Amino acid sequence: MHPQERGSARTTQQRPVDPEFRLDPSYRQRLTNLAESQYQAARRGNSRRVDRLRSRLVDDSPIGAGVGRVVYPLPERAYENGRYDGYVLKLPLPEHHDRYGYDRDGRSQNRMERHLWEQYHTTWLVPVIAAERRGQWLVMPRGEPIESGGDWLEDWTQEFVEAHNLHSTHGHDLEVENIMLLDDQRRLCDYGVLSG
Repeated sequence: MHPQERGSARTTQQRPVDPEFRLDPSYRQRLTNLAESQYQAARRGNSRRVDRLRSRLVDDSPIGAGVGRVVYPLPERAYENGRYDGYVLKLPLPEHHDRYGYDRDGRSQNRMERHLWEQYHTTWLVPVIAAERRGQWLVMPRGEPIESGGDWLEDWTQEFVEAHNLHSTHGHDLEVENIMLLDDQRRLCDYGVLSG
């Protein structure tokens, strides 16, 4: 059994997972305002305005994207200290429902990740470091990608479900692309579509 699977599925945490991390207050305010504006521009299909607004928040190209969200490196100018080497910023997209009727709005996924992290505080999940309560943005540590070979994924997924009784609402989101190495442990970094 992997060390992260031993003990209680839920762990109590008395202090923040990253107590030294400080999001710059002016950046936080700008992030909240511009993230909402870019979301509304995307909703109207104004991609030029979306790009212009995002360029005021992030310096680099996206490092990941999925249905409902785009993931960027959090600029170093946006924060101080922190225990991790880097952080990512998840910005929502207004994709509402897929053909099966599941909510694909990125704000819902950001809110769910914040909720699940606050509920579980577990080494199975990449921690949420900071988040806007309506889901307009979310910050997580940046981990290392895991190579897709090997036969560990099925066992890991089964153990994850047994530990927390959480399932993907789509049945395909517990994939190797959504798992990263952080603190020398495999952790799920995209869990906004999980449910109990």
